[in-house]
Amino acid sequence: MKNKKALVVGKRQIEFVEEEVPALGERDVLLKMVSVGICHTDLPTYLGSIGRSVSKHGFMRVGGEAAFPAPSGHEPVCVVADVGKSVTGYKVGEYIAGMGFGAYANYMVIPEDDPKFVKIPETGKEKKYCLAEPLGCIVNIVKEASCKYGQNVAVIGCGFMGLMAIAGLRKSGAKHLVAIDLLDNKLEEAKKMGATDTINPRNEVVDDRAYELTDGRFFDVIVEISGSLKGLDTAGSIIKEPHVHGLPGFEGSYQGVGRILIPSVYSGQEVFPITLGFNLMSKTPVLVSTHPTFAERPRDNMREGVASYIDGRLPLDQLITHEVKFDDVTKAFEMLEHAPADYIKGVVVFD
Repeated sequence: MKNKKALVVGKRQIEFVEEEVPALGERDVLLKMVSVGICHTDLPTYLGSIGRSVSKHGFMRVGGEAAFPAPSGHEPVCVVADVGKSVTGYKVGEYIAGMGFGAYANYMVIPEDDPKFVKIPETGKEKKYCLAEPLGCIVNIVKEASCKYGQNVAVIGCGFMGLMAIAGLRKSGAKHLVAIDLLDNKLEEAKKMGATDTINPRNEVVDDRAYELTDGRFFDVIVEISGSLKGLDTAGSIIKEPHVHGLPGFEGSYQGVGRILIPSVYSGQEVFPITLGFNLMSKTPVLVSTHPTFAERPRDNMREGVASYIDGRLPLDQLITHEVKFDDVTKAFEMLEHAPADYIKGVVVFD
């Protein structure tokens, strides 16, 4: 049986190759691709802007020249097509999803004990949108961002991940759950997901509006997920001061330091703002990189993410705005590089 794969063979160049599906080992599982989420973290590979490799110590490293050919796609939803003779954990016809590098392919073989995949229970919800990898990422972010009752929370960047974070935090007990973005249509989506207030920096001074909304205390927790240092600079300007109306040793009661979550991939060549450096120094917020590896048990987060999709807590399906057929996978990368005005999240679908 032939397996067709999409490989990045040069900057902005995709080629399809065919190869035989390998024979299954006793505990191998053959997966047939149903869909793959389109993710911005695949864009640097397509652009050839930076290299990725495994160090001599066995860890992922980024830097240097991009190496081609390179596989891409890592948010698969699959159906079990076949299993090895000793497999007991999966059955043919079951749906599973997770994180599988090189997912832009018709088939994938994984070991039965691969910790990066979870089952999708039987559900009336659309399974092709049950993207366990980003759902697990959102669970990871929401767990760390969850605030004390009555605190103030902001989400900077209302793309797909920001909107899902708002959906996950809408019942957190936050007094104000504020969405910040440059696009009004994204802010309207944020309201639908549960934001209590919105700020568009094009139309108002962020610091002034944040001060007003929080009664002068600014934000206890900020999820900065814009992917730009400009967004992180904004977070630094509106995170709370550790002392109310004063510096240590002067008038003002201590209120604790704020937390800024940074699940973003800061992949642009940007100049580090002086204002950001000053605010990080003077306000001393805790920065938490809530990448999936931050979690003690990422697989448990994916399971909770799948459950949250099925019961509606994380309505990922409501944010799928574009579908691309596998044979036209180049369009997926083009949408990431030059997103249409109405783009939030897309999937590559397989026949």
